[in-house]
Amino acid sequence: MKLGLKCSYDPEQLYDRLRYKPEIIELHLNEDDLFGDKRKQLENTISLLSSYGCEVFLHHPSKYKGRYLDIIHEQKEDYLFYHLSTRILADICLSHSIRCVIHPHYLLTPTSTINKENKDKMVKEINQILSYGKDVFLWENSIHGLFTAENPNWLEEIVKPLNLLLAYDLSHAFISFKGNNKLLLDQLEKLDPYIQYFHVVDSEGQKHDGLQLGAGRIHWKPLLPFLMSRPYIYEIALQDITDAAEMYHSHLYLEQLL
Repeated sequence: MKLGLKCSYDPEQLYDRLRYKPEIIELHLNEDDLFGDKRKQLENTISLLSSYGCEVFLHHPSKYKGRYLDIIHEQKEDYLFYHLSTRILADICLSHSIRCVIHPHYLLTPTSTINKENKDKMVKEINQILSYGKDVFLWENSIHGLFTAENPNWLEEIVKPLNLLLAYDLSHAFISFKGNNKLLLDQLEKLDPYIQYFHVVDSEGQKHDGLQLGAGRIHWKPLLPFLMSRPYIYEIALQDITDAAEMYHSHLYLEQLL
């Protein structure tokens, strides 16, 4: 099993992650990481990690000026940042032959409420982002709202028509299903052709708790065939962001299930 870890490109975090000799690293970005000297630092980091043999994934900034991003923005400034940042990320990813995880939305906002009007708007906006680099972006499910396992028409009305490549967060889906392991496994089987990448993290199934594997209620053994066939990273809510021990212990937990 390949070890996948998450961090920013802060040197302290990177040094800690590299101690574990991961095969995969996901770099979570902030809004100012895509411009000027910080963009150069990011691209140098990607090149460095690639030289170590790491498969690199980026994660689109989750916030702009403290506000969670949403592909159907009510504020024009946020909308413009969403499109500028995705254009830049498409350019970086194409230059380095890597991919980027992106959320259509995070929170349950008015624009992510499940209805036809919002669905049509989201499809239009996703199509626009796809025009910047179709195979670059991996679309991640949230917990509540339109682009989630909570939406019974998510696959048929959004994922399948757009042939979207997915980054599937197992804990997000588990919480969407209110802690139902059977519904989680059923959806994995349906979405299998579209899932390219996983976020692996445990949960009690009630809220976004980000638990180390084995500390929550997800049944991991039935999920192993899915995890063994594509890349993934552990996305644990760390006690200390500079110490990946809980991610590494989650990896050991999965290995003992093999």
